[in-house]
Amino acid sequence: MTVLRPDDPALVPDAGHEAVTVTSVVPAGAEGPWDAYAETLITAAGRAVPDLRGRLVRHEVRTPADIAGETGAEGGAVPAPALAAAGGRLLHPSNGTALPGLFTAGGWSHPGGGLPHAGMSGALVAGLIVEGPEFRGSQ
Repeated sequence: MTVLRPDDPALVPDAGHEAVTVTSVVPAGAEGPWDAYAETLITAAGRAVPDLRGRLVRHEVRTPADIAGETGAEGGAVPAPALAAAGGRLLHPSNGTALPGLFTAGGWSHPGGGLPHAGMSGALVAGLIVEGPEFRGSQ
């Protein structure tokens, strides 16, 4: 679960509220009940954001079926975040491949899912193309 709390006053509805985005990616093919799952997330996020439930103005539940319908991603598949734990088993594949000159970028490649990571993935591939296979990111 990710809890985002931007501190820009222009992004909040009023002085009594703040903008909070709670996101959790479920495995493709998973099944609900989605509203109950959302309630569990709101409760968990409430531990990080005091009185979250009491200040909740609105929430939206987006299911894998919603994602599949809007993006065409089979089963609503969304890349899980890459985690540097479990001996590297939770990391995404590197951007280079066994075929010279073929690189991968995006949520299913290093460094993983989410818009910032997809952008970083593209930047890493650009570095590999320009600098060669020894490129390891910014120095």
